[in-house]
Amino acid sequence: MFSVGLGQSLVFTSIPILAREQGLNEIEVSLIFSLSAFAWFFTSPLWGRYSDILGNRIVGIIGSLGYSANMILIILPLYLLEQGLLASWALLPSLIACRMVYGIFGSATRPALFGYAGKISSPENRATVFSNLESGFILGTVLGPIIGAFFFRFLMGMISALQINVRLRNTDDTKISREKPKRLSIKNKAVWPFFLISSMISITQAILFQTLGFFIFDRLGYNTTDAAVYVSVCFAILSVAMVMTQTFVNPLFKSVKLMMVLGPFLVMLSFLTLILSDDIFALIGTLMLSGIGYGITRPAYSTSLSLSHDKSYQSSAAGILGSTLPIGHMVAPLFVSLYLLGYEYIYSLSAIICLIVIGFTLIHPYILRSDAYK
Repeated sequence: MFSVGLGQSLVFTSIPILAREQGLNEIEVSLIFSLSAFAWFFTSPLWGRYSDILGNRIVGIIGSLGYSANMILIILPLYLLEQGLLASWALLPSLIACRMVYGIFGSATRPALFGYAGKISSPENRATVFSNLESGFILGTVLGPIIGAFFFRFLMGMISALQINVRLRNTDDTKISREKPKRLSIKNKAVWPFFLISSMISITQAILFQTLGFFIFDRLGYNTTDAAVYVSVCFAILSVAMVMTQTFVNPLFKSVKLMMVLGPFLVMLSFLTLILSDDIFALIGTLMLSGIGYGITRPAYSTSLSLSHDKSYQSSAAGILGSTLPIGHMVAPLFVSLYLLGYEYIYSLSAIICLIVIGFTLIHPYILRSDAYK
């Protein structure tokens, strides 16, 4: 998860700049990642389901190799164009095709690892285990821009695949099923509520990510150079807050139900305080609060969905919840236009979405009333 996080942050920070230098506009660059996100959305549940027929270890290796291949392929069209070996009209479709490798095959990593963890961990430790996996990914995104280059990421992915092959041995709970894999339907009463609230929280997080740079430039009044520096610092603070929460705070919780309410509440509070933030120190405090909220929320959803189903459904459950990650980046652009009317509108909408999530969690007949988890 750490190695995947390393690659994600480098791709999102480097490829847009490199592609823009070669003549692609913002819409074309966003198309590269949007289509990959669509692929991830559809393939993640499939990889989760077939982790049981191929084995979590094999699917985890496929995910790591897909990630490694993307680290080389994503820069290959840019290199070929610079060398005069690729026509300029072919750059965009080539980048889309190369990024799709990650969307299709890289999406196998999370369902395989979370499914495996769900099968071998006890119900009491499930939230801690899932928090550690999430924090590994977030830590990778923090360190990504300052550690190595694309070839280093390629090597990290290959090492990860080797480690998965060596260490993820089959136990009685994780052995390969020779039967048709059990499939969880999103329509299941113990699935769709978590899918819905996880998707809504994913939208709020994508809104924050896609508008924070504009907010720092517009609200705080920094010039372009200083704003770019502060954006990097703020994202690092947000990510570190998430990692610290998932590593040190989440293990202290005795109630997953409390986490499902407290996490979105803190996120909602952070969006309200964000509207009032008029200097960098207030913004840093707000982002720390946001990081704590998000750090609590996603492991809570992963844990509650996992504990709602027996071990034979763990990979399928992880695949379904993993498909909610790209939803935010697919849907958020529809709302980001509100920023043009004023940042207070888009952040108020995000706070309202969090409030809806809290209300839905409190009144839904399954989520807080279930005996599957404490």
